[in-house]
Amino acid sequence: MAIVGWLIALLLGIVLALFSVGNQQSATINVLGTSYQEIPTWVVMLASAALGALMVLVISLVDRVRWFMSTRFTKKVLTEHKRMIIQRDNRIAELEQEVLRLRGAA
Repeated sequence: MAIVGWLIALLLGIVLALFSVGNQQSATINVLGTSYQEIPTWVVMLASAALGALMVLVISLVDRVRWFMSTRFTKKVLTEHKRMIIQRDNRIAELEQEVLRLRGAA
């Protein structure tokens, strides 16, 4: 599945490169109220693609950290439940021994 993602990224990179080669003219860009004059269109496209890739990376990282934390919590709960089951089984064995001892005394 990762190979498909890399192939799509490669394809999009090639399309971006072809678009950049075909659009060498300058443009005026307004970002947060500031105007930038005479910036080549390919620079704007490259910066936009880099910003998009950074956003995807951050979102993916947050998702992985969230998954790691939930997995860690699940492992703690599972370990606690296993410990409780072992304690219950030990208590059942003790009670069965007690029942057998009391029946033998009667």
